[in-house]
Amino acid sequence: MKKAKKYDVEGAVLTIPLRYDENAGRYMEVYPDFIKDPVYTPEGHPIMLTLEDACAFGEKKNANEPLVDCGSCRFYRQMQNTLIGVCGCEKKRTNIME
Repeated sequence: MKKAKKYDVEGAVLTIPLRYDENAGRYMEVYPDFIKDPVYTPEGHPIMLTLEDACAFGEKKNANEPLVDCGSCRFYRQMQNTLIGVCGCEKKRTNIME
């Protein structure tokens, strides 16, 4: 049985596989490509990785810091202990609830 972690991301349950990393000496999460194969919360918000490049709709979280990735965007809701989060930008939301 392969190792994996389950996350409840605002109602969307994700199973993230783990792979042993020799250099780190521990199991690491192997994240899917959320850009190529989007995953959404039940409310239609895209699930993203913190390190994805900021999009055209992004807005700085802090006026003194550059907007470089999702993690630096005011719309991004970071989950604890993982690189996964949710983009709360209404312009990127889908209509999956309809």
